[in-house]
Amino acid sequence: MAVDRRKEIINLLEQSGTVRVGDLSQRFGVTDETIRRDLERLESEGLIVRTHGGAVLSHRDKGFEPPVLQRESIRQEQKQAIGKYAASLVEEGEIIALDASTTCLQIVKHLPDMPLTVLTYSLAIANELVKKRNISMILIGGNFDSDSMAITGMSAETMVEGYHVDKFFFSCQGFDRLRGVSEPYESHARLKKKILNISDQLILVADSSKFQRKSLIRLLSLEDVHMLITDKGLLEEETGILEIKDLKVVYAE
Repeated sequence: MAVDRRKEIINLLEQSGTVRVGDLSQRFGVTDETIRRDLERLESEGLIVRTHGGAVLSHRDKGFEPPVLQRESIRQEQKQAIGKYAASLVEEGEIIALDASTTCLQIVKHLPDMPLTVLTYSLAIANELVKKRNISMILIGGNFDSDSMAITGMSAETMVEGYHVDKFFFSCQGFDRLRGVSEPYESHARLKKKILNISDQLILVADSSKFQRKSLIRLLSLEDVHMLITDKGLLEEETGILEIKDLKVVYAE
């Protein structure tokens, strides 16, 4: 039944271009959580791209475009606002690390061209950094994943251990008060944990669609995050859930 349901979801997406979790749960007579698991499975197979409250169809069949660049257009205004605010926190001469998320890609686009060192494992981010001649870049080497345009693996993890970072900006697939910050892919999670261990300040940059979503691998608890930069899509009653000691929450506009 799950396989048939997922096939029907793809058919609906081909007809309308977008689906909503609530609509699908009513249509199939299952819970919202069941539909979210279906969408997570379809996304892992590269067939869809999840959005806030639903999903859109992936367009990889229309010529190669890495999913990381497809995701850049989803909730773009929120990501731009988060990226702009995060970039304003970077000070001249610092050493910062950026993960391979589209939100961190927005940080780079808003970074001023000033003396700075950036550690990253994202080729999309590296491509933006080459335009800024005053910024030194350390590109982590390892196994290349064309979907995320990221470099991970054991050699990447080993390389990171010898560095120190002032601020680590990172995103996630979901963050939750109890589950914490979680990731879908083991290789990314392992590398991120290595960077977390060498960083003085941990700054989570995640739009509100990631709130109360859970993924396969737990990265860290929200209590370990120093700052969360998100958008005002979080409802007022939800913000109280994020009242955690030592966690500063910023709502970028």
